Amino acid sequence: MPERGEVWQVDYIQNIGMTQKDIRDLVHQAPFKPFRLHLADGKDMRVPHPDFALVTAEYVVVAAELPGGVPGGINLVPYEHIVRVELLRAKRKAA
Repeated sequence: MPERGEVWQVDYIQNIGMTQKDIRDLVHQAPFKPFRLHLADGKDMRVPHPDFALVTAEYVVVAAELPGGVPGGINLVPYEHIVRVELLRAKRKAA
């Protein structure tokens, strides 16, 4: 994982079995960059804002995004189930 403050030069970070530190670094990077977790079962989960993810010792808690961009139901994702992280472009705010 890049060190805090480094510029990401890739669209995908591939790593079977991400660690707690890997995900924590993504959630706490400044400025935050939205990302999508791709899981071993083929599902994916978008993290549009740091409030949508909670990093714990055993898994990352990811809130589903409801219409209007508010957090909804939660998913508990063990780190070893994360096979890829996709960095997303931030949505532009309407003028």
